[in-house]
Amino acid sequence: MKTYSRRNMIIAGLTTGLLTIASLPTTAAAASATIRVAYNLPKDHATGLYFETLAKEIEKLTATTSLKLKVRTFPNGQLYNDTQLPDAVSTGAVEIGQMNIGFMNGPGTEALRVWGLPFLYNSWEALWATEDNPVFKNTFNEQFGKFDMHMLGWVQYGTVEFYASKPIHLPADLKGLRLRAFGVDTSMLIRDLGGSPVSLSSQEMYQAVQRGTIDGFITGPTSVYSRKLFEVAKHGTTIGVNYLSFMATANLGWWNKLPADTRDAITAASDIAQTTARERAKSDDQRAKELLKEQGVVAYVPTAAERQQWVDASKGLYDAYREKSGSIGAELLKIAEAANKKYAAQ
Repeated sequence: MKTYSRRNMIIAGLTTGLLTIASLPTTAAAASATIRVAYNLPKDHATGLYFETLAKEIEKLTATTSLKLKVRTFPNGQLYNDTQLPDAVSTGAVEIGQMNIGFMNGPGTEALRVWGLPFLYNSWEALWATEDNPVFKNTFNEQFGKFDMHMLGWVQYGTVEFYASKPIHLPADLKGLRLRAFGVDTSMLIRDLGGSPVSLSSQEMYQAVQRGTIDGFITGPTSVYSRKLFEVAKHGTTIGVNYLSFMATANLGWWNKLPADTRDAITAASDIAQTTARERAKSDDQRAKELLKEQGVVAYVPTAAERQQWVDASKGLYDAYREKSGSIGAELLKIAEAANKKYAAQ
């Protein structure tokens, strides 16, 4: 599995010619620069909507700041895929990118692993309330700083479920199945449930199932539909493994060199993009589930007792998280629990 390592910096040759134009101006007369924004999902996904909106708003809002920015976006892993983006952003190979904590590892990531805990939220609203908590976001930003990144905002993805070429109703059904995981966190979940996690990029999933290299994957219904994975995986779950957001991060060195008014404009652009993508993700998620049903995907709806089996089988991940993340992790869990209680009562 490819995870972040300071000894494993990825600086692809593809970006060499772009580094010059992305550099900040060195004279007072130079008041503009071009930056690169890379992400791993299609433009029409809610995640893509965040980054495309971010790009548009950055150009609009920096038009009158000390540094006017032009933005080039690279969707769907065109420049770097999800396994490569942590290194790409941390080294400055791109200025801004989509961050999947599942592909980061090492000191500083322990508390961030709350992101991947299954069954953490009971609603979209609880997720958003947790993310909007200043302590929660500031903790993430502080930890990202250890990897030479600055966090801009939350990038809505959607819900996460299991999909496979054979029915999955209970945790026992995962035993022996080879399932594509998206990083450390989902790998641990699959392993705890009796499956065998496989590390692949999103772009490799279709052929891997088609060829029998894997039996299925853990991902969102929006990805299953947009990548036409329903053609090779006709069975899914409706257990609500997670309500998931990625993060948008900027290279810290680049960020710190920006004029203050330009940084403020980028932050405002991210806030606009975040709000736009949230509602889109919620509606797209429900629509994707309906479209998958039309394509013949059978998403099993468990009884309350059956769903509890999934929750109980995942408790070891919470125990491990509390042990490794200490007081910081305990505080993040309290914030999420408070949000769940608030929105469960409404």
